[in-house]
Amino acid sequence: MQKKDVEIWQKSFSILGQIFVPVIASSFIIDPIYAQGASTFALQMLSLAQSEVKQKRVESLMFGLEDLLKKHDENFKFEKANVQEVRDLLETAIINASRASSETKIDRLRKVLFGHIIDPQPIDYTSRFLDLAVRLNDDQVKILNVYFDTEYQLAPLREELANIGEILKKSEKVELKIVNPNLGASIKQKEIFLKKKKETEKRQDDLQLEYENIINTRRRYNSKYDPDTFQFLFNDMRVLGIVYNPAEGRISNTGDSSYYHCTALGKGFVKYLKEEV
Repeated sequence: MQKKDVEIWQKSFSILGQIFVPVIASSFIIDPIYAQGASTFALQMLSLAQSEVKQKRVESLMFGLEDLLKKHDENFKFEKANVQEVRDLLETAIINASRASSETKIDRLRKVLFGHIIDPQPIDYTSRFLDLAVRLNDDQVKILNVYFDTEYQLAPLREELANIGEILKKSEKVELKIVNPNLGASIKQKEIFLKKKKETEKRQDDLQLEYENIINTRRRYNSKYDPDTFQFLFNDMRVLGIVYNPAEGRISNTGDSSYYHCTALGKGFVKYLKEEV
């Protein structure tokens, strides 16, 4: 990166300039005011920019992020308390961008940074998101998106099915008393009880059918890949901590990947990717 490049960056980044321009400038212009801000961040920027290919990747990240912030708010200002945190994340993103093998990975880095700036999560989480942005390939992100979207449909169904399961379990004890001729329940009481039980069981069947239909949405998408390829992609996602098997270690565990849940890490990552400007 030449001095003229720094001058272009200084003029181009009205928002991100609050974070890094003084630091970069101090490395070229020995200004005692700026010199105190020189840090590993600036040195890393300069070393990455030695390669033209890497410089283009970093520029794609930075100019794209600046555009997102301007679309969000032309007069966006960083809070003083957040400047160092964002600078640290920006440093990680720049390193990742310089090594990114595709523009889609750089785009994910941009979205994670933008998401953190306008809707911060704990820095440890966002650091992981920046890692996921380049570790995951496009197919894995698509699979995760399908699981994320269906997760929000499945969660309330799981909760209602669990509640109904508890109700029916408790009703077994009630039924023993209702049908026991020695306890004197009237015919009307028996009819009302059996009617409500039948309605509850019908509701359970309907919910289970709806649940399985959504699970089949996942199955249909997963079947687009040959089994070995999908297993490789999905196992890597599991190792990275973005999906997990809630039935692991239980007798009911079938190992069917369609029933896996998204972790909080996976949900947070996709949330940033879907963040609206």
